[in-house]
Amino acid sequence: MAPSSNLEHHNLTRFFFTISVFITATSVLAVYTTIMGTHYGIKKDDIQSESITHLVKSQDWWNDYQAHKLREKIFQIQIDNLNNTLNQLPSSGSHQQRVFTMQTLSKYQSYLSKLHANKSITDSLANLANKAQTEEKSYDQSLIASSEYSNFVEAYDFVTVLLIIGVGLGGISEIAKNKPLGYASFVVGGFGVIVLLAISSMPAVLRTL
Repeated sequence: MAPSSNLEHHNLTRFFFTISVFITATSVLAVYTTIMGTHYGIKKDDIQSESITHLVKSQDWWNDYQAHKLREKIFQIQIDNLNNTLNQLPSSGSHQQRVFTMQTLSKYQSYLSKLHANKSITDSLANLANKAQTEEKSYDQSLIASSEYSNFVEAYDFVTVLLIIGVGLGGISEIAKNKPLGYASFVVGGFGVIVLLAISSMPAVLRTL
């Protein structure tokens, strides 16, 4: 009986020593996943702030675009009125008045041409629309990135919970000298480690969720 008892005691001691090592390693991993979850949470908050900035800028550029569209209509009305004025001026009328009307017409045509220029010209309609669309695209990309970081935060939080439960079960097992709780600790904590490895080796999977 004595040799058998000694062997059983030795096996228990080795088992609970393994539990102690497992608890230590799992605790370190739990700290790591907590830090990573916080890290991605900070990134998510930063991106959300940037997305709001992009949204506000896009709205500002669209407001400028609408204001310039209104100017376009005003310029076109002025051009039409000046053309009518020129057509109604008698050929024997004042040369000075005709020159003044033509100069004014040329000025409004210049304004209108600038509005209709390509997007490389500042304050043209195409330029303002391009700026607004660029900010909108940046806003959409920020939302996608924020969603990806949210997935990482949730995943790391989930792993942290599993690891903490594993540590807790292992600690109780070691105190109470209860082997079934020790096995439960291995199962729960081990599953947490597997999920952590999956997150680390296949981050693209989280981005598609």
